[in-house]
Amino acid sequence: MTKESLDAAMRRLKEGDATAFDEIYDGTYKVVFFVAHSILRQRESAEDVVHDTYIAALKAISSYSGGSPLAWLTTIAERQAINMSKRRNRERMTDFQEEGEAFGSVDAPDDESLGLIALARDNLSDEDFRIVIMCAVAGYKRREVAKLLDLPISTVTYRYAAALKKLERILKGGDR
Repeated sequence: MTKESLDAAMRRLKEGDATAFDEIYDGTYKVVFFVAHSILRQRESAEDVVHDTYIAALKAISSYSGGSPLAWLTTIAERQAINMSKRRNRERMTDFQEEGEAFGSVDAPDDESLGLIALARDNLSDEDFRIVIMCAVAGYKRREVAKLLDLPISTVTYRYAAALKKLERILKGGDR
């Protein structure tokens, strides 16, 4: 989904066309999920944040003024995830939660990609992380990412390649 078609869907939703929500969700949910997961590091919590993000977006759609719809949604997701993380830190953990973390239930053991995403989040700038997630995980083409993020395609291509090289160096045991 291009930035223009996503922006058009956001405007239609703002005008009351409920069918536009499906287009917006289908075109953005992967990126929203991985942004939330990179902060929370728990699949279930990230799924809750995705849900909360779209509810918050629907409630605030009247304040959407155009620009970059994906950036608007991921900002909401980041705030939702940070708030959830702060709430979680204030809560007292039960024995079950502590035991579950000890056995690795925080990151699903059957999904190695979540560990790689956490590595990327910890070692890349926010914008480079978004570029990698959008290209490698969500399947956007670099030209689509360039349009969505309002960047030249050459910048997206360079930053994507540099980010992948940096992650490869880290995985091979090189410097961070």
